[in-house]
Amino acid sequence: MKLLHTSDWHIGRSLFEFSLLDDQRDFFTQLCAIIEQEQIDALLISGDLYDRSLPSAQAVSLLDEIFTTLISRYHLPILAISGNHDSARRIAYGSRLFEQSGLHLAGGWQPQLQKITLTDSYGAVNFFLLPYFLPQQVRLQYEDKEIHSSTEAFQKIIEHNRSRIDQSERNVLLAHGFFMRQNHHADGSGKAEVPLCCGCETSVGTSDLTDLSCADCFDYIALGHLHGAQRAGSDTMRYSGSPLKYSVDEANSRKSVTIVELKEKGEISVSLVPITPRRDLRVIRGTIDELCDRRRASDDYVFAQIISQGPVLNAMSRLREVYPHTLGLSFQQLLPQQEFVPSEDLAALPPDELFQRFYHQVNQQELCEPQKKIVQNVLQDVLHAQT
Repeated sequence: MKLLHTSDWHIGRSLFEFSLLDDQRDFFTQLCAIIEQEQIDALLISGDLYDRSLPSAQAVSLLDEIFTTLISRYHLPILAISGNHDSARRIAYGSRLFEQSGLHLAGGWQPQLQKITLTDSYGAVNFFLLPYFLPQQVRLQYEDKEIHSSTEAFQKIIEHNRSRIDQSERNVLLAHGFFMRQNHHADGSGKAEVPLCCGCETSVGTSDLTDLSCADCFDYIALGHLHGAQRAGSDTMRYSGSPLKYSVDEANSRKSVTIVELKEKGEISVSLVPITPRRDLRVIRGTIDELCDRRRASDDYVFAQIISQGPVLNAMSRLREVYPHTLGLSFQQLLPQQEFVPSEDLAALPPDELFQRFYHQVNQQELCEPQKKIVQNVLQDVLHAQT
């Protein structure tokens, strides 16, 4: 069975003031081509179908068009879960009726995971749908006061559903959140790889990181939430990433969808198929004259880093004559080379001299006498406090 794993469509998203609906429609065209070329048997969407809980009418219309085309043209089973950007109730609306046509939607989290079984020449493949959840939801549903962290909540969910997971058959889990498999050592210690959080909407660090170690009963875990395609501690536990670049910090990333081929039990292969965006998202850097060279004209989404020693008049309007989809700009000062002080000389300088050099480097001007006097007084107070 060949599965196409994708996530984080964020339909209805905008880049600054630019709507991405046409770009998302273009992605759908590529998705259809991949489905045909790869002869896909089922489509997995691991959350964040929409960009907001109350999507626009245009966003709802586009997703309806996508689902209708995929099912009517390819008779393709679609399995999708809600993410943290979605409204669980809106995703679940009509889901029991849609199941008859092969569209399986899991909105709000339930103690007993929704299970869908598809078959191929090797037998049954069981899909378990786990929408985005919060630890407090799980604690209340299971009436377990010992559940505090997302890992404890996830372990409880798997434990509660384990009797429904037939280990002799192939099993796939769809989930949305901040997951990573913890590698445990013989002494009981463990350390998790830290996922690359490019573009995701989650807290920084590992405080919300959910350990996937208890989910080894699944042959493949299709994850969503992180926008970069990557492993989650195992080759069979993966984030597909978003199909488009949705923020400037994703400018250097490469977008793709994940193809998962399940053969007989224990035999699985994973490959990435690149997505070429309708318009790329790039960060450009240079002086305003360099950037506005007509030979560099582009229809891409660009964020400009302008090198300048002073203000630049009408910078945005000038940029948009060359790059109509300029997202924004920032200014960077290019400091003269002669002002560089080798690091080994800095320790020999008195504190007030160091501050004067720093002030000049940042502001391109010298301290006046009253300012020097203030700095000296502050430094004296600091030295007096230390003694």
